[in-house]
Amino acid sequence: MPDALDIFVFVCWFAGGFVSGVSGIGGTMFAFPFLALVIPMHALIPLSCLVCFFKDACMIAMHVRFCRFDAMPWLLLGAVPGSFAGVYLLQICSGAVLQGAVGLLLLYYVYWQMTYRAAQGPVSHPQMLGAAAGFGAGLLGTAISFDGPPIGAYGLCMGWEPRVFLGTVSVFFMLRGIITLVLQWWHGFFTPEVLGMAMYGTPGVMLGSLAAFPVVKRINVLLFRRVLLGIIAICGVVCLVRSIW
Repeated sequence: MPDALDIFVFVCWFAGGFVSGVSGIGGTMFAFPFLALVIPMHALIPLSCLVCFFKDACMIAMHVRFCRFDAMPWLLLGAVPGSFAGVYLLQICSGAVLQGAVGLLLLYYVYWQMTYRAAQGPVSHPQMLGAAAGFGAGLLGTAISFDGPPIGAYGLCMGWEPRVFLGTVSVFFMLRGIITLVLQWWHGFFTPEVLGMAMYGTPGVMLGSLAAFPVVKRINVLLFRRVLLGIIAICGVVCLVRSIW
């Protein structure tokens, strides 16, 4: 019988899956700060990585035919050492430091979304840019479960169409997620507590993603994203305050 925490995990990840399905802005960034109020960081991070692995599998099923596979070797070339660096940080950093890092990244993500303008013309050295983005995604994804911002910036710089972007990042996130999950499992982060919560978070995020499809064409996506950015900014401030106090 699920307890109150199990239901809360399900609801938060359902909302995160819905956010991803509607706006593509990142359901983890929405669900994570709420879950951080009741779950220790060293349990929440592997939980988020495990749940998002299954969310990415659903995205692949929908968008894999648009994937730019030629970009994958360079992204993975950076992601492998980045993942090793991330699991090292996860081992040595305290929960307060990790939560503070999450807060800073959330606030920076909001700033970046509000100010970024796509570059004009071809990108210089796209292979090196891809490797750098892969390293950042591996580092942040394994350490604090937020691998989206580096890859999001890379996709915008490359000027990919939305379906190409979704197809490419879903395949990359899935492959990078395998590396992360193996490293986290190897270092003992998947405790019975984490696996128990994942049993509720995984169906929650998948059902939330499915629930977004009927309504995505009936809402003002631009207004939704602006409201969501405001919520994420508030969550970032909360994470920073909690890391200090």
